[in-house]
Amino acid sequence: MTSPETAHAPAIQLDGCTKEFVTPQGGSYFAVKGIDLTVMPGKFVSIVGPTGCGKSTVLNMAAGLMAPSEGEALSFGAPVVGVNRRASYMFQQDALLPWKTVLDNVSLGLIMRGVGKKEAAAEARRWLAKVGLSNFEDRYPHQLSGGMRKRTSIAQAWIVNPDILLMDEPFSALDVQTRQIMENELLDIWQESGKAVIFITHDLDEAIALSDEVVLLSAGPASQVVARYDITLPRPRNLLEIRDDPQFVELHREIWGRLRDEVAKTYAAKAA
Repeated sequence: MTSPETAHAPAIQLDGCTKEFVTPQGGSYFAVKGIDLTVMPGKFVSIVGPTGCGKSTVLNMAAGLMAPSEGEALSFGAPVVGVNRRASYMFQQDALLPWKTVLDNVSLGLIMRGVGKKEAAAEARRWLAKVGLSNFEDRYPHQLSGGMRKRTSIAQAWIVNPDILLMDEPFSALDVQTRQIMENELLDIWQESGKAVIFITHDLDEAIALSDEVVLLSAGPASQVVARYDITLPRPRNLLEIRDDPQFVELHREIWGRLRDEVAKTYAAKAA
């Protein structure tokens, strides 16, 4: 966890990171090129951009699931080599084990870190209460609604007390009403945690509503950071109401104006 020596270092820092892939034909494909990204502890940063612009690639380099071809990925001042142990990763599709109960799924991360089963179960129950699932600890994933599965995944990601939470479009499969409820619940947990969050989303409304900063990637290939926007909407935020705020509307207009241009480039490239 965060030490006094690293408390003021960026939770994640990507310096000139490029990711090159070899195509089946033996050529090269650059997903992202020269990416610079700094996320400080306690900050919520969203990354947006057109489809195929390398958002997940950026997240995977921060997670240590993918090494940059050029540049350097750092976490609290140390090079990211292998899996970033200071981070939890919440995928678009949940990582719940279908043969384990909700309680067992949530407690698994602690058990894998050597915590005793009784202590891990007690902490899992505390987190299930936090996300409103106290009465569902003996259920299996297939017995849960989409929103309940996401609550379970949030508890699963946070129970190990990570310094960083990496989230790859975690709410994209939910209906609009459930998604907004889950966004509010995520913010409630994050605001009392002091953790850094990097959040990938296609939904610009979601990015603005949640974040301290929105980072915009260009159309791919060889995507780059083309703009950064500080989101100064006051906290705490009620995400069920914030979209009517004039400041929100103005931010949305400004960011969408630039994002729309990058989306148009993506479609133009596909049509060529």
